[in-house]
Amino acid sequence: MVDKRKPSKVPSSRLSRLASFGGLAGSIAGSVIKGTTTQILSGKSPSLTQSLLTQDNALSITNKLAKMRGAAMKIGQLLSMDAGDVLPEAWEPILSRLRQSADPMPKSQLLATLNKAWGDDWYAKFRYFSFEPIAAASIGQVHKATLLDGSELAVKVQYPGVKQSIDSDIDNVISLVKLSGALPKHMNIGPLLEKAKAQLHEEADYRQEAEYIKLYSSLVEDKAQFNIPKVYDELSNEQVLSMSFLSGDPIEAKCPQGDIDWILEQLFQLSLDELFVYRTMQSDPNFANFLFDQSSKRIALLDFGATRQIPKDVSRLYLMLAKAIQSQQTDLIESYLNQLGLIDDNMSSATLDVVIQACLLASECLQTKHYNFKQSQLIKRIQNITQPLIENKDATATPAFDVALINRKITGIVLLANRLGASVDLKSMLEKY
Repeated sequence: MVDKRKPSKVPSSRLSRLASFGGLAGSIAGSVIKGTTTQILSGKSPSLTQSLLTQDNALSITNKLAKMRGAAMKIGQLLSMDAGDVLPEAWEPILSRLRQSADPMPKSQLLATLNKAWGDDWYAKFRYFSFEPIAAASIGQVHKATLLDGSELAVKVQYPGVKQSIDSDIDNVISLVKLSGALPKHMNIGPLLEKAKAQLHEEADYRQEAEYIKLYSSLVEDKAQFNIPKVYDELSNEQVLSMSFLSGDPIEAKCPQGDIDWILEQLFQLSLDELFVYRTMQSDPNFANFLFDQSSKRIALLDFGATRQIPKDVSRLYLMLAKAIQSQQTDLIESYLNQLGLIDDNMSSATLDVVIQACLLASECLQTKHYNFKQSQLIKRIQNITQPLIENKDATATPAFDVALINRKITGIVLLANRLGASVDLKSMLEKY
């Protein structure tokens, strides 16, 4: 459920969204000045890094992105999931907002979108329609409704102007990143950005998402533990997607440890099936995309806009890489990483050694039954090993877009298991392939 956030108009024009980016940069700059001044007055040497990683900046970033929605917020969501234990503890409850919800749009914008999609008399088809959203994400918000026959729906309504602003949002974010000097000079991210834009344009086409839902339902129809929504085609188009309402609580909600372990076992197994069997992956690992129904012991899978078809050769290389990591064959690990574009010839031997050592450390989760990521502190240990790579600009490769999205999904499930302290048997899961 969305908490009581004040509705705010979605900036839909290029100019208004550019102004929002300017406001974000200005508020961050103000927080940095405040932070360095405080350090000086305290007799400390000013640290730009510490000034950037303040709670004020966390608030500025999340509040601005939550109001902008669209591709800008989507990028923020991805960053918040990757933060792990790197960012200060004070950031976590604030950045978690990006993973969960945006500001809802005002009723006037909602009605204008529904009238355009369904006609001015659309309400005659419903017994009930809640104008307060039950969820508000980066591209659209979801409303609960009841048809005249009693069927309960979840109606996803896209924010106005979001699709038209995807390209400019990404260009503006990358411009800020380039100005920061964070990108290696050798790194050509042009092709990756074009694929990212294409992916977000696809996510913003709810007709395409409806087709992915139907495809995915057919792939997992023999797996009763998963609940996939049914699409109501007559009430769906490019900007409105009507589906059956699925009940459940967020995966992050507190529940018995036995249930948590079972849920993560199912999600890991599903991810491996997506990669090696279906070659179709819902690539957005946002934790809000999973719900657990305690009464039926079923996991609801939501939001199929980021579904991708995985090329056969990419699937095969990932399987070979997993086997090489499990058996700790360093020469094969390096070969498959190179073929997947996760390392390249611009990297120094020292950088390659760090990457290989991180893979060898990660292999322990594939060698032990009932592995607990949190208790083993695997994420922190890998971060400690790879810390030198953060400031080393030759340490960044540019993998194919499909590879980047697969990594995003796998990393997201690992982070969820780590966050919830789940124990999983990845060794046995991998054996079946």
